[in-house]
Amino acid sequence: MRSAPRPPSYHHGDLRQALLTAAATRDPEALSLRELAQGLGVTAASVYRHFDNKQALLDELAARGFDQLRQRFAAAFDPEGPPADVPEAIERLCRLGEAYLAFADDEPALWRLMFGTHAAQYRAAATASGQPSSYDHLPAALHGLKTCGVIPQEPQAADVLFAWSAIHGLAALRLGQVPAARGPVGSVARDMVHRLVRGLGGDVKLW
Repeated sequence: MRSAPRPPSYHHGDLRQALLTAAATRDPEALSLRELAQGLGVTAASVYRHFDNKQALLDELAARGFDQLRQRFAAAFDPEGPPADVPEAIERLCRLGEAYLAFADDEPALWRLMFGTHAAQYRAAATASGQPSSYDHLPAALHGLKTCGVIPQEPQAADVLFAWSAIHGLAALRLGQVPAARGPVGSVARDMVHRLVRGLGGDVKLW
């Protein structure tokens, strides 16, 4: 008679990471700590040794998500330094849009968690350490367009919201499998930037 399979054995801290990894692929609204435990082959009690409740797990998961997004944006460009010329100013915004779309494509459940019902709460918790926020990059990219003469006026808060709404909406449509929103991330992001620059009164002939 074959013996029953043994449940996985986790070292201290491994289960915490395993729970976060598993939760990152689940719908946050339907997430159940008990189901996560069953999926990992551990008891529900062992989960509560790492997280007091579902919200505590989601708080940490969202914070890690914002850290990942911040790293992708940091790889796109340094917001502290101005662009050298028009091509670089445009390229910075293109890379930023591409990083945002790619993150949503790669981590759809995590993206929905970060920008869902409790977005403000998660954002505040994620930036409490004093690190630069991922939200610093878009205003810096738009300011670079003005510095290099691509757009005629210094971007205002409403302009930043307009740009973010456009790329955020595109990410949501891609996750919804809307055909018009699909396509290679790089080309889709570049087309969106072209339209954003035009919407901000920019001279597209410059690039």
